[in-house]
Amino acid sequence: MIELRWDRRALRLLCLTLAALVVATLCVPLFHVPAAHAAEIDDKRAEAAALEAQIADNGRKLDALNEKINSAQLALDAANDAITQADAGVAAAQAKTAEIRAAVAARAADIYMSGGSEHSGISQLDTTSAQDLTTRQQYTDLAGQRDKHLVTDLTRAREQLAQKKADAVSARAVAETQRAQIETVKADVQAGDATQRALLGQVNGSIAELVAQAEAARKAQEAADAAARLKLQPVTPAQQQLVSATPPPAPSAKVGAVLAYAYAQLGKPYCYAGVGPQCFDCSGLTMMAWAQAGVYMSHGSNDQLASFPRVSMSQLQPGDLVFWDGHVGIYVGGNSVLHAPYTGTTLQITAIWPGVIGAVRPG
Repeated sequence: MIELRWDRRALRLLCLTLAALVVATLCVPLFHVPAAHAAEIDDKRAEAAALEAQIADNGRKLDALNEKINSAQLALDAANDAITQADAGVAAAQAKTAEIRAAVAARAADIYMSGGSEHSGISQLDTTSAQDLTTRQQYTDLAGQRDKHLVTDLTRAREQLAQKKADAVSARAVAETQRAQIETVKADVQAGDATQRALLGQVNGSIAELVAQAEAARKAQEAADAAARLKLQPVTPAQQQLVSATPPPAPSAKVGAVLAYAYAQLGKPYCYAGVGPQCFDCSGLTMMAWAQAGVYMSHGSNDQLASFPRVSMSQLQPGDLVFWDGHVGIYVGGNSVLHAPYTGTTLQITAIWPGVIGAVRPG
């Protein structure tokens, strides 16, 4: 009996040992990733990340170029308006000159034809008197001098208008050249962007399964880390505003209308020259948001920066506009802006990043 009990114990121990070995053997392939395989994933992800960074940089460049095209178009429109006004002024001066010359000719004809007869105007003076003859001559001389001064003034005005038109034509040529140059640069950036997007598609296609697995693991870890942080750190009011996408308290009803409009556009796509309601570009969003408060501005970030009082970054209030080179966003508190980034993105709230060139307070 003792030997039988020993055998059963030995057999049970042997089974447990074998089971542990089987489990260990099965678990190794499931949880261990070979170093070479992990390195391949890292390399491919680094390549994809570099391409994505280049594409994002292209988007920022294109957005800035779009804003510069807007500014060039404004200058072009202003030059065309100046040319139209100059042409109208010259035409009016020419008409007035012709009218005066016709009156002079008519008066000269009247004087010539009437001679000393008793018709109307100057001819009614009594030419038998030397004094009356002198008066008649003085009247004629004064009228002629007045007409000469008017014609001289009109000629000077036409010359000034002609110079204004020449200046406007030069300004238009400069604006057209600038726009053409910017369009050329934009086309080059778009071509490079298309090439990089195609390359990114190839990279993503070749590592689709590997990247998906790595991305899923990363997201799971981030979610776990975020959950752990939330348990340790309460959500701040600024964070809560970003999470709930609710406008922060505004310093005035006017600014409240601006923020309410801007927050209502969150998630809509960026589009070049967009002013809503389906899509926006950066300055189109700021222009339309502040229009809700009765403040109107040009559709261009450079012009918007130059149109309103400056405010320091340390004194920012919700509703203020924050500018980068060729970009603008609406400050919403919490060191964040609501903005339309670039093509392929949606309107979003982002922490203020380096490179700010100024901020203004429209109202």
